[in-house]
Formats: sequence, C-alpha cells, structure tokens
Amino acid sequence: MTTKAFTLALLAGSSTLMLASPAFAQAEAAPAEEAVAPLDAEGAAAKAAFLEAQVEALQQQLDELKKQMGVVTPGWKGAPLYEDKEAGWSFKPRGRIQYDVGFIENPDDRINSRNLGFNTRVRRIRLGAEGTIPGDFGYKFEMDFANSAVGFGDAIITYAPKGKPWSLTIGNHETFESLEQITSSRFISFLERAQMNDAFGHTRRIGLSFGLADKANIARLNAGIFAAHSIDASFDNDGWIGAARATYSPQALGGLLHLGANLQHREFQSNNGGTASSSTGAPSTNQLARYRARPFLQTTDVRFVDTGSFAASSDDIYGVELGGIFKSLHLAGEAQWTKVNAYSTGDVATGLDAFSAANTALVPSGDPSFFSWYAEAGYFLTGETRGYKNGAWDRTKVLNPFSKGGSGAFQINARYDYLDLDSDKLKQGFTNNFTTGLFTPSNSLSRGGIQTGYQASLIWIPEDYVRFLLQYTRTQVEGGPFAAAVKPTSTEPVDERSYGVNSVALRAQVDF
Repeated sequence: MTTKAFTLALLAGSSTLMLASPAFAQAEAAPAEEAVAPLDAEGAAAKAAFLEAQVEALQQQLDELKKQMGVVTPGWKGAPLYEDKEAGWSFKPRGRIQYDVGFIENPDDRINSRNLGFNTRVRRIRLGAEGTIPGDFGYKFEMDFANSAVGFGDAIITYAPKGKPWSLTIGNHETFESLEQITSSRFISFLERAQMNDAFGHTRRIGLSFGLADKANIARLNAGIFAAHSIDASFDNDGWIGAARATYSPQALGGLLHLGANLQHREFQSNNGGTASSSTGAPSTNQLARYRARPFLQTTDVRFVDTGSFAASSDDIYGVELGGIFKSLHLAGEAQWTKVNAYSTGDVATGLDAFSAANTALVPSGDPSFFSWYAEAGYFLTGETRGYKNGAWDRTKVLNPFSKGGSGAFQINARYDYLDLDSDKLKQGFTNNFTTGLFTPSNSLSRGGIQTGYQASLIWIPEDYVRFLLQYTRTQVEGGPFAAAVKPTSTEPVDERSYGVNSVALRAQVDF
C-alpha cells in the first residue's frame, strides 16, 4: 500500500468515527461548556481534502530529496563521476601514470653518449578533471608532472549546443595532425606514436577550433587557428598555425572503416631581432627550423636522423589516413608530406626576422621536403574489439577482466614505419648570417637521414584502466649524423652508409 493510499484510509476511518451514533458521542462527550460539535459529511470531506494536499506536498518534498541524493551520490567511470543531468553540471577527475623501462643498443659502441643502453623513464604523470557546465559548456584540463617539471595536456573550454551538429573548442589542444596524434597515448599500439608525429613536431597548441559532425557521427570535420606555441612563458605572437582534418567512418566490408585527411600551414615565429636560438622542433620558436626523430622510444634522447637547424619561414603538411576494425582485427596506415618554405640566398632578413651576425644559419639550396608513412595490423587473441570514437582510437572493453577470474585482454601488433628526412637541398646549402650578406657553401652529407622501424608489440589489458605493453623494434638507419662514426671504414658516401639498432621496452600504465 502506498503512503497516499494509507493516509486516505486513515482519513476515511477518522470521518466514520466523527459521524458515530449520538449515544456514543454523549457517553464520551466532554462537559457542555467544552464540547465540540461533530463534523458533518461536508466538513469531513473538506478536512480529508486538506490532509490529502498536505500528504501530496510531503511526497513532493520526498521526491526532491531523492533527486538530491542521486546527485550527490557519485557514479563510476574509471573515477568518481558527480553528475546532475537535469541541471547540466558534472565533474570527474582524470589522470594517468605511464612508466617505461627500455634498452637500446649503441651500434658497435661507436656513439659517444651515455643515453643509450638501459634506461627508465616516467613518461607521463597527469592529473586533471573534466566535466560540463549549464548552458552546454564543458571543460577539460590535465597537468603533467613527469620529468620533474610541470607541463600541460588538454586545457580547454568547449561549447556544444544540444541538438546542433557543431561545437567550439578554445584552449590548449591538438591541431588535427593525424589519426595517431589525435588518439590518446592511453590507446596507441606501441609505446610511442608513429615517427612522423615526432619528426614533424606535432603537439598541442593554444587555439580556437570548430567541429562539425552529422547526426550519425559518421562524417566529421574539424578546423582551427592556433598560436605557434603551447602553454608556456612565451610572449611571441606572430607565429600561427591553420589546420583542418576530415574523417569518414562508415560501416562497410563487415566492419568499420576509417578514412581521413589532414593538412596544416604553419608560420614560424620571427627571430625577435636576431636574439633567438635554434629550436628543438618544428615549427620552431623562431625561423630556424629543425626536423628529427627518436628511435621509437623515449628512454633516450639520441636521434639517429636529424636535419639540423636551417633558415625557414613556414611549412605545409598534407596527410592521409586509412583504418579499419573487423571484429578482433584492426588495420591502420597513414602518410604525410612536409614541404618547408626556406630562406634563399636572395632573401634579406630584416627587423624581427633578422639573424644576428653571431647567429649564422644554414640556407638550403631550395625548399626541402620530407615524407613519412606507416602501416600496422593488430589482433586481439581474447576476442575483444579495438575501441573507436569520434574519428580516433578509443578504449577497449575487456571481456573477461582479471578481477572476475578472467585473463584480461591480449593483443598482438606489428608495424612498418618509414621516415625520410634526406634532402639534397640541405646537404648542399649555404651558411649565411643575413647581416654581412656573405654566403659560404656548406656541404654536409650527415644532415637528415632515413629511419625505418620494424616493430612488434604484445599488450595485456587485465582491467579496462590498466595496461602493460611489451615492444621490440629493429631500427634501420641510412645516413644521418652518426653514420660516419658508426661506419668509419666504409667507402660509401656518408649519406648511404646504413646500420641497424635493436631495442626492447616495457610500459606499465594506469589511467582513470
């Protein structure tokens, strides 16, 4: 019996007693001066209606209290999720820990560096939060405490109006560079993303972007304008990036296909009147560009391929993406072309673009261009399917978690990864200080190089938010800055000397 029904029954019983026989009333009546006249039928009904209204009011208060209890009681999505769907508020902490252990050979022990061999590294320690705010606004931010310094992941404010196909994002976020770069490091197939992302300087920048998707979320378009720097102490403001990415992911061929294309135009920062030094990546913090890549893991800072710094004002990157998920099998591949707009011997750098007399720069004999591509295949031995969401790889749901007596998910992956930073326009350039106008030929066969990776990985996911990844890589290098040292007795030109390096690494990861 409900509360309301019980109350009405009680009221009915009370009304019956009020209308009892006069003899009973006289026997129990109070003295004449204190007697209260019994209620007639109409009065009893009015009182019952009044009490019923009170019960309904109390029931309403009880319902509101239940709703409030539901709001303050957190759900669980890898971490506590506090959510009030009606009001539009939500809050969830997020973070990850990635710890790497690796060994990479020093080829013939000929490279003078302590940073090859066995090493360990805390790759990422991130802590942040994400959620929604009334009015269709959202937020996400992460701080990275690895390497004894504070860095930043996504730090964004979003606006995604309900029922609309578009959204806006402002803050520190990816510039729509590639499938793997857009994908979180929590869900990639190897310790590091494909080397095109390292070599071509893909990372987060501060900017404003626009997103558009169809109702079925099959076709997506993102475009944005970004500063040339991420969250840092820089006040440089004349470098910028324009970027766009389109993806199409239909159900086809018995699975899900991923087709994509991306492009970027990046204007580098000026030299601030010749006071800037060379950068560590591209686009540069000034107009000295540099492209290089680690050998597929970050337990070393040695780069076997490296263009060195050279004078350039901008670059353009064009990329294509292809992928597919067919039950436990996934396939993926990407290619990117980078064309650099370099200074020439006929250019005169003045004002903020000027190089100081002490800071000379290599001027290529033309505009260098670089190329990279990879192809991979992966298979879940335990029947899972690789996650995919919003044009990127996503979390895999473990079918038989370790905590419930299962083995967890096991996945094997193989990849071929090719990077070509070899350019005759860099090898046969000129050294120019842009002040005296003197040009000195600079012929160096050690600039650039070609790096190819043959990779295999085994991933164990015991629980949805725990991951272990074991990786083996055979790195094949042709040319580059260490070819002469590794192959000193070879009669081949330096840029044609090749050598191989083996490496093995393990990552332990927890995220929430």
